[in-house]
Amino acid sequence: MEIRPYLIFKGECQDAIKLYERAFDSKITDVMRFSDMPESSDDTMSIPDDKNDWIVMSKLSMGDSFIRLSDTIGELKDAVSERVTIVVEMEVDLIKKSFNVLAEEGNIGIPLQKSFFSPLFGVVHDKYGVMWTFVGQ
Repeated sequence: MEIRPYLIFKGECQDAIKLYERAFDSKITDVMRFSDMPESSDDTMSIPDDKNDWIVMSKLSMGDSFIRLSDTIGELKDAVSERVTIVVEMEVDLIKKSFNVLAEEGNIGIPLQKSFFSPLFGVVHDKYGVMWTFVGQ
């Protein structure tokens, strides 16, 4: 079994992908836009024309793992959760760059610092409200 984070956006997925590619020196490996979807005969999934370029599914490689990201044309509550975080365990010398890129338009929850359980630890909320926890190896 593998468990993957799946981040949902409301039209900002393409921008989020660019941010995460820059933060983690990663590349998107799969992208499907709403315009790529087959037409539905029952009209249950009618896509407004102005949303055709939004992303219905994508995959961003991150080291030996990956996350999935997409936009939604449905309702998306803007509530930011403190109950779920994406934990990134990486070498200490790589953490500062990733952390700082995400903090550029985001908010630092816990500044990068040495802790009793890690040589470098910190928490940042990116500009989309996603909470990232960094743990140095």
